[in-house]
Amino acid sequence: MTEKKQPDRPSAQISIAVLPFVNLSQDPEEEYFSDGVTEEIINALSRVPGLQVAGRTSSFTFKGQHHEPQWIGRQLHAEYLLEGSLQTSGNKLVIAARLVKADDGAQIWSENYDRALEDIFDVQEEIAQAILGAVKIELLGEEPGIAFKRYTNNKEAYQLYLRARFYHNKFGGSDDYHKAIGYFRAALEIDPSYAIAYSGIASCYLNMWFYRLLPAAKALPLMKEATDHALALDNGIAESYLALARMQMLYEWDFAAAEDSFGKALKLNWNTADLHGQYALYLALTDRPAEAEEEVAQALALEPFSLINNFYAAYVYWISAKFDLAVGQGRKLIALDSTFWGGHMVTGLNLITLRDYPAAQDAIETALEINYNGITLSACGVLFGLSGETDSARDILKQMDSLGKTSVVTNYDLGIVNASIGETATAVACFQAAIDKHEPPMLFFKYIVRDWLSGDLYDERYEKLVGQVTK
Repeated sequence: MTEKKQPDRPSAQISIAVLPFVNLSQDPEEEYFSDGVTEEIINALSRVPGLQVAGRTSSFTFKGQHHEPQWIGRQLHAEYLLEGSLQTSGNKLVIAARLVKADDGAQIWSENYDRALEDIFDVQEEIAQAILGAVKIELLGEEPGIAFKRYTNNKEAYQLYLRARFYHNKFGGSDDYHKAIGYFRAALEIDPSYAIAYSGIASCYLNMWFYRLLPAAKALPLMKEATDHALALDNGIAESYLALARMQMLYEWDFAAAEDSFGKALKLNWNTADLHGQYALYLALTDRPAEAEEEVAQALALEPFSLINNFYAAYVYWISAKFDLAVGQGRKLIALDSTFWGGHMVTGLNLITLRDYPAAQDAIETALEINYNGITLSACGVLFGLSGETDSARDILKQMDSLGKTSVVTNYDLGIVNASIGETATAVACFQAAIDKHEPPMLFFKYIVRDWLSGDLYDERYEKLVGQVTK
């Protein structure tokens, strides 16, 4: 594939983390609102050149916790910390915010805002502008004037959007994604021009497809429709181009178009950690490992506690054949959240490659217990197949056949288990069907052949299949 120059990297001079604003409202249901305000301030600041802003996921790791500023600053790679509280009562909104230096906890700036709830947009901008003035960003002058982007001026639509983001960001499964979509659509009923709500819908559908929560035939048309609406309404939103790039990369397999979309997204908002994580995966899949690892480093500098970015970092290391690093990344995920199936699975997959089957079995079976689906079942089947437990692998195939009657089990899932027990003809047929349907695991197939289907399991037809994906 043709080598392309990466987008220019802005030089970040000041680093800041916005900690979750504390919800002081009597109604705990209002917590989504304080979380949303925090997230919107993060998003506003992240569009400022010369400012590196810790991502939402990592900042929210410290929600409800009390640590010294120095320790938080080290964890989030931040020189400054913004913290505050929010309280709503009827139509009244009270926000208190303060900016401190992370190295010594010294307060640089503080302010209280007492407003009508309708003024929430103006309050966010006031806070962001005050922070910029306080830290005196040299690139922008001591009193920088930044035009912050508003996606809607409707209070009700905005609050519904915040509820949607709350469920989207949980990464919790089908129910949460469907709740998020419901709130996004409710916001759009009030404000049909709310472009970023369409971007959120697109992200939900792509994630449900990719993680076997919804069939491609249902998820992908809805994802494309939402992405098209978002870009038609506003072509200046990084999240919309990220959704488009992911679809072009993972489903359409149009790498040139994906490169262009990633470039547009990065130009619009360099501080989006998920964007760097997904771009790292793109670079790895297009045989640019050094650049991919640079993007991994950037993603994790912005979001060191992000499960999904740490997850994709492990995939980048696996593609680069750095299996020990991939295992270490998987174990870091387990330490971050032992209830996240992905950490156990990526650890187990790389331990399979290292032929440490007992340790791999512990990890894979834990992933299977947490998330019983086609992804984890196929991993378990591969483990049994490659370790010589053919009967157990065949039992996994029976389980997959049964699961496929009610849930998504892909052709790839069936193919890789058959390949691991030497059922090559069946495997090839499954893999060909997976290519025909553009199932995303086939993008990784050449690395799977490299690591699992060599030696006695190798068949030249596998190389021909790889050629169909990489041509």
